[in-house]
Amino acid sequence: QQDSMQQQYFAKIQQTAMSLHEQHHTVDQITGKRVSFGVVRVANIPPCVALSQYLISADWPDGFAPRVMAYHSRQILLLRHVQEKHMDAVLKRKEASGETAQAFSNPTIRQHLDSTPDSDVLFIVIATPVEEVGRDHDFDWAIVEPSSYRSIIQLAGRVRRHRSAVV
Repeated sequence: QQDSMQQQYFAKIQQTAMSLHEQHHTVDQITGKRVSFGVVRVANIPPCVALSQYLISADWPDGFAPRVMAYHSRQILLLRHVQEKHMDAVLKRKEASGETAQAFSNPTIRQHLDSTPDSDVLFIVIATPVEEVGRDHDFDWAIVEPSSYRSIIQLAGRVRRHRSAVV
């Protein structure tokens, strides 16, 4: 019973991530692929890991290529340092409107975009509250597990943080 509830919850997060990607992607000028950077904020580490595993092994529609990374405080310190350095570089996003996203010139991101035949690439960070502390990241979209107002407001500040809103 509990497992099927969690599976349904994770499936809804997957569907919502695809919907938000559809609405808030950027087109890579080199490949023409639709790309988005999203964050799913969960309250605790076990669901962070479980959701990451679910999204990695889930069936995605044809054309969708998710790239999933778990980000939490119990990560091995050296790995967490590498993750933070990578995210700090990729999620700076201070380009002007219409300018090519800096993230697309990052070698790791470029490798993912150039090596997949899929037309939609979703970079998804599954994070615990560690994402809310001292990080200057700018995501295209976010999904937040219901929690404190303060936490929701903190995460909202991570969406389109460095870019002016285009409606």
